[in-house]
Amino acid sequence: MRPLPLEGVRVADFCWLIVGPASTRILADYGADVIKIESASAMDNIRTTGVQPPGPGSVNTNGVFNDVNTNKRSVTININTPAGLDLLKRLVMQSDVVTNNFTGDRMDRWGLGYEDLRALKPDIIMLTMPVMGTTGPYVRYGSYGNGVIGYAGMRMNMGFPGRPPVGIAPLYSDFSVPYFAVSALMAALYHRERTGEGQFIDLAQMESAVAMLGTDIMEYSATGAMPTPDGNRARDFAPHGAYPCWGEDRWIAIAVRTDEEWTALATAMGRPALATDSRFATFEARQAYEDDLDALIATWTSRHDAWQLTHLLQAAGVMAGPVEDLEDMLVRDPHLAAPSSTGHFERVSREGEDSVTFTTHRQPSRLDGESMALRVSPVMGEHNEEVIRGLLGVSEDDYAALLADGVIY
Repeated sequence: MRPLPLEGVRVADFCWLIVGPASTRILADYGADVIKIESASAMDNIRTTGVQPPGPGSVNTNGVFNDVNTNKRSVTININTPAGLDLLKRLVMQSDVVTNNFTGDRMDRWGLGYEDLRALKPDIIMLTMPVMGTTGPYVRYGSYGNGVIGYAGMRMNMGFPGRPPVGIAPLYSDFSVPYFAVSALMAALYHRERTGEGQFIDLAQMESAVAMLGTDIMEYSATGAMPTPDGNRARDFAPHGAYPCWGEDRWIAIAVRTDEEWTALATAMGRPALATDSRFATFEARQAYEDDLDALIATWTSRHDAWQLTHLLQAAGVMAGPVEDLEDMLVRDPHLAAPSSTGHFERVSREGEDSVTFTTHRQPSRLDGESMALRVSPVMGEHNEEVIRGLLGVSEDDYAALLADGVIY
């Protein structure tokens, strides 16, 4: 296999839950040696939260854990023992990057803050990604993704007018903030390559989520007007929405921006006269009669298959697409559901006592046409001997003593 772009980069990974491991998964998927650090007393809580496959399950079979920890190695070291702390410092000295997503000063209280690590390895890069960063009045505030989205204002204009705020499917910040984290790490690695200098990256999850508000902040600053929830509508498009299709709970998303696109849609509907109807002939008119417009389109779409309509409208130059469910993505969609060797999804398996088989996504960017292959997430402590004896050079007798003393598990 061709070398991966991050081969040779080693990451000592203290991250837990979702946002941190999802960040280091990107590094691991592109070839970095990501060593996940846990202990029996400080286990990653995501191992016990969320979906388990049928059967008894264990801390190694949890669906969320396996989704965000592909291609990594796992060690279990008791950080609350002097010998464990010494092992971790030795691991840092063999690493390029140290990552965590604890509250702002947690690593400092362990004696593993940036200044401590820089004394061990002057060119170390440290990424810490607390909810509220490492400074300010909320430095010790924690949250799950649900709260981050709220803090960041992402709920204020979601949903429909006159109704309470809503979220958007998953814990959005947990799966979007990682790309900010990796961007910063790539810049820091490039800086170190040119200068020999390490970096401390302080990435607040909440501030990363604020960046996804688009132009709302600019608009409020300029006008004083609070953005309002518009449901499926958009101010610069008409029509714009999700419309019912033939079958149970089947939908198509349609967006029309120009009069030319509206003419194409009206023609595709078999009603070209709608293009010159006074209620719909201009963008302003279509917005004024948007309820009537949506009703007309819904009556038409409800008699047709969502995929067939998508192909028809795309051929006519109208932006449209099926509102895909998981069966669409994994079975029907000829792009996403392509064979595992070329498609976006890959089925990975682990045999043995903690056997698990699951489907997860590959990274969305292909390099020279190739997607990065996935290895199943590690069993807890799976690589203890490989890392502690092989990488850190601990002797067989000393390794046995560490086991006996509960420093490693």
